[in-house]
Amino acid sequence: MTRARTIVLVLLVFALGAGLVFAGGQGGSSGGGEGAVSPAPAAAPAATPAAPGSLPRRETLYFNGILWDKVNQWNPYGVGGVSFGIDGTNARQLIYETLFLYDLLSGTLKPQLGLSYAWNGQTLTVQLRQDVKFWDGSGMTAADVVNSYDLQKKYATGFSAFWPFIESVTAQGNYTVVIRGNPRNFNPKQIESSISRLYITQKAEMDKVVARIGGGETALGQWTNVAGDQIETQSGTGPYKPYIWDETKAVLQRVDTYWGVALYGKLPAPRYVAHAVYKDNATGDAAFRAAEVDISQQFISSVWTMFNANISTFIPQAPYYFPGVIPMIIFNTKDPRLADPVVRKAIAMVLDYDTIGKNAMSGYTAPYVPSLMLPVPAEQALIDVDALKSYQWSGSLTELVAQANKLLDDAGWARGADGIRSKGGVRLAGIRAECPQGWSDWNASLEVVAQAGKNIGIDIQTYFPIATVWTTDQQNGTFDIIMESPGGIGIASPWSRAYAALSSTDLPPEGTPNAIGNHGRWVNQEADTIISQIASETDAAKLKQLWTRLNIIYLQEIPVAGLMYRPGVFHTVNETVWTGYPKMNDGSGVPPTLCIDGYGIKGLYNLRNK
Repeated sequence: MTRARTIVLVLLVFALGAGLVFAGGQGGSSGGGEGAVSPAPAAAPAATPAAPGSLPRRETLYFNGILWDKVNQWNPYGVGGVSFGIDGTNARQLIYETLFLYDLLSGTLKPQLGLSYAWNGQTLTVQLRQDVKFWDGSGMTAADVVNSYDLQKKYATGFSAFWPFIESVTAQGNYTVVIRGNPRNFNPKQIESSISRLYITQKAEMDKVVARIGGGETALGQWTNVAGDQIETQSGTGPYKPYIWDETKAVLQRVDTYWGVALYGKLPAPRYVAHAVYKDNATGDAAFRAAEVDISQQFISSVWTMFNANISTFIPQAPYYFPGVIPMIIFNTKDPRLADPVVRKAIAMVLDYDTIGKNAMSGYTAPYVPSLMLPVPAEQALIDVDALKSYQWSGSLTELVAQANKLLDDAGWARGADGIRSKGGVRLAGIRAECPQGWSDWNASLEVVAQAGKNIGIDIQTYFPIATVWTTDQQNGTFDIIMESPGGIGIASPWSRAYAALSSTDLPPEGTPNAIGNHGRWVNQEADTIISQIASETDAAKLKQLWTRLNIIYLQEIPVAGLMYRPGVFHTVNETVWTGYPKMNDGSGVPPTLCIDGYGIKGLYNLRNK
């Protein structure tokens, strides 16, 4: 793969993943069924769009916080379009499906289109279910899976980023797929991520699409899969199919011939899944309170004030939501004002984490402890917690401000008459901390960052441009401090977070757009080596040593600074119409991922009318 193509691919990866970031900021293995149940005949699709009120309320599950504009594409491999029920990062399982389902609670993969998988050295062998049907009734085989991978190699899509870790994907018979890792870039977690994120489509249908769109590198990502008001192909296997979409709403209708009855023992409970297009959070919140919305993915300030007999969150008390990402401030290490690790560490030390957690995040975070890891058992087990303590900072804010000021004094950053520090002609003034306007929780967080600077003689000013400017600044490195959430949620976490926040291995040349991560362009060869070693290390003891050392380097250099533990999704439910949503310790084992992301899809089968 050429360097130019790699840059194109990572730009497209960012564009696809941006949907999750924007929604979050704005709002925010074995298995089987209990036996097959004869499905009812499929309902005929609607000829013309229906008004929202025409959907039977007790058969319709309503969402908010996912869709903020009119749907303009239903492409499972689309880049930059607006969709509902399809997401390249969260792997929503409504329309198109993946081989396996990521379970946020256990950190494992559960069977879906795939039955099992096993590693043999650097080769992953996947056994497929033999009863999977596409919407047109044809059976899924290994040829469909191989073609789905090959499409991402031929075209530049968000899923093309898996190919640097893969040497080949081949079929052995009709129901076995062999994925060989790239021996020069072996990363088993990235390959496992591919089997839980890549949507599988029908080869026969996609061959027709390829013949029509041609071989241009971006052609598949730009294909909309829409003809008028109808979906163009029948290449999905999922339990729902696009039904109505216009400026006000998007509605999916259940596929009553869905093959998954054999897996789950029944069809999902809602006949329709719908999302109105709300103009802002306040409008969406009002609809949620009024039980016009059943599942909210919006950021709701002080959600506990909404609690009643029907409205609740997965966790009944603070932090209310399951932690999934670590929003961070990224320092532009090429800026002379922020190139000194002492300056970066001093800023990190005096951040008022309590205020960020309680005010900006409404308490939806556990107390932040400086490290690269989330406060969940699976990630905490990867580090030697005691070995990190001497590198971390703790104490009252007054004590930490005093320590940070001494650190800067000792490093020669002297205060001027106006209280602003400088050294060697470099003055710590006019530093802008940036995130998109309207992202209320992020905006409030950066106000805390600005105040932190004042306490130690560093002039930090907040800057809230529109989201497209923020994205451009992020990719081009035209920022001082920028807020983002490196990495994502999935089987490759926390490696994906460390890679996105710290690795300089694959950075494009300076002066060219960077959508890979490490937007501050920090370079540390030892960190790069460790991140590479972690990718393929399987020995638990060695992994712990590597993760601990990487965290020590991070705490010494602070190229980025975590602000909070943010929920991956804001799973808030209203049980006025539907009940049976997953709750903490309810014995269901279903994660709080909106009943549609990864293994959360199982939640749709547990719902019932109240």
